[in-house]
Amino acid sequence: MAQPLSQPAIPLLSRPTCFVWYAGDPCDELIQQYNRVVEQRHQQEWQASVTEPLQKQIADQQDQIKTLQAKIDSQTLDELQSEARTQALLDGIGAGLGAGLAFFVAVAVFRRLARNAMAAKPDQGRAASA
Repeated sequence: MAQPLSQPAIPLLSRPTCFVWYAGDPCDELIQQYNRVVEQRHQQEWQASVTEPLQKQIADQQDQIKTLQAKIDSQTLDELQSEARTQALLDGIGAGLGAGLAFFVAVAVFRRLARNAMAAKPDQGRAASA
């Protein structure tokens, strides 16, 4: 969660109670400094009242994004695992069909060779008797 960017509150001292004799005298400077501090304090309070709800909203949205990202990651992983299982099944079927076809071809070639060998034997018998 994001940390608030608010500054520490400026301590507010009590208003000077001295009497201003002329502009720029020490009492006048104290009062002006006090007024600046009060103004800064009001500015900080206003800024906090504006930014804090936005910071909370940002933090909530970041949490929602993290939750959605975790959900997307989970769904992606599930989909990839499903595709891998499907591909493995198809590879297995292909291997089985390939092995079956190879066996069928081997049997057919063997039968043809056996038939040719059987056909060659009677010819050899006739050649021997002639």
